[in-house]
Amino acid sequence: MKKTTSSKKTLSKIYTLAGDEGFTGTLKGDVLPKDHCLIEVHGDVDSLQTIIDKIIAYAKYSPLLEGQKTMLFRIQLLLWQLGGELSQHTVGGLVKQPIDESDVLDLEKSIDAFELKLDSFQRFTHLVAIDVNETRVRTRKLERTLTEYLRDDRIRSSVYKYINRLSDYFFTLAVKIEQEESGR
Repeated sequence: MKKTTSSKKTLSKIYTLAGDEGFTGTLKGDVLPKDHCLIEVHGDVDSLQTIIDKIIAYAKYSPLLEGQKTMLFRIQLLLWQLGGELSQHTVGGLVKQPIDESDVLDLEKSIDAFELKLDSFQRFTHLVAIDVNETRVRTRKLERTLTEYLRDDRIRSSVYKYINRLSDYFFTLAVKIEQEESGR
């Protein structure tokens, strides 16, 4: 019998024991306390990535979200790139597609394309719209965490602007879903 070799890679140990003492490592190799602002930012990015995964999964059931999948995948890539940029303290290395002004403009075009008209406070009752709004809330959390980085010139202004616009994108997407599903 012929022996086959697997093309799957084996992961190194997931546990490092450094976390047991309240520390974790960065891509650059720095060891930081888990309550360091950079680790908080990474947690916020992870939280946002997770709910975007959920929104992408909803695309199977929503024509509107199906039409947004390319944008959602792009957002995820840029968030991953942001995490790398912050962890490495620079663009380059693993960060080959950093956020730039054209990404801000892409979000603005997407927001404008929804052609929304709001005349009152928006409540969400449709489950998908509620989760998309939760995505907006997590984006705002990331924005608040990044404010210190902006103030200290540790992130590029286009990054901060992108995250700000991203919360607007998720809000308008949630409103559009709510309006389409409720027939407004």
